[in-house]
Amino acid sequence: MTTRVRLNYEDYAALPDDGRRYELHEGELSVTPAPGTNHQATLRNLVVILHGHVSARRLGEVFPAPVDCILEDVTIVQPDILFIETARQSVISGRGIEGPPTLVLEIISPSTTGIDSRTGWLARRARCPGPRRLRSSRSLT
Repeated sequence: MTTRVRLNYEDYAALPDDGRRYELHEGELSVTPAPGTNHQATLRNLVVILHGHVSARRLGEVFPAPVDCILEDVTIVQPDILFIETARQSVISGRGIEGPPTLVLEIISPSTTGIDSRTGWLARRARCPGPRRLRSSRSLT
């Protein structure tokens, strides 16, 4: 009989800063390599557009990955883009976003589809109005 170890935020915070993307999904560690250039170009372009819109209207804050989204002590994810509306700024802390963000955008990459989908599912379960899934494509890069 195997016993599964259930990790929490303290365990997560002790992980090395080695360029990999670490997440905790209900206590299970998920590790993925750094995103590719097409993914990052798409991310950059979306952040520029969203940040411009949000800042001009003083709607809140836009955060690109990596930023910890602490949904609970055993569920910490790093969605590609997070938006926190002005009325919910109290969820922003020195550790990251503590609670569900107003909106999550997750860019679905072929190599990380399973993890990206799982991150989205966890955000939905935490009652985040997002995530919105975007397929990484040349039209956004």
